[in-house]
Amino acid sequence: MVLPHITEEYFCNFCHQSLKMIDVDRTWTCPKCKNYILIRIITDNKNNACTRVFAKDLKEDEYILMDRNDDFRRIIRIIDLGDIIQLNIEGYGAWKVKKQKYILKLEGRWYY
Repeated sequence: MVLPHITEEYFCNFCHQSLKMIDVDRTWTCPKCKNYILIRIITDNKNNACTRVFAKDLKEDEYILMDRNDDFRRIIRIIDLGDIIQLNIEGYGAWKVKKQKYILKLEGRWYY
């Protein structure tokens, strides 16, 4: 199980319904339509919409939340190392993670 950010709320943009963590915490997809759910994260200055995706599905220039107490950081380079990938993170350095690890990815502002 992933340790959630303290402000997380869950919403399916396709089914237009709020969800509970118990419904989504295994796959981070809607139990009804199977699409990725949006996760609301509130930080000091923003109301963010995020998804939780596998590390292997991340791309350069996307923003991620590495730790529940951190700020969003930009991925500047991705290096495939077999079963793991190295994410080079702006203002942090290299972060090696398993490809199947769920990472919180910023999608934009929360409008729902």
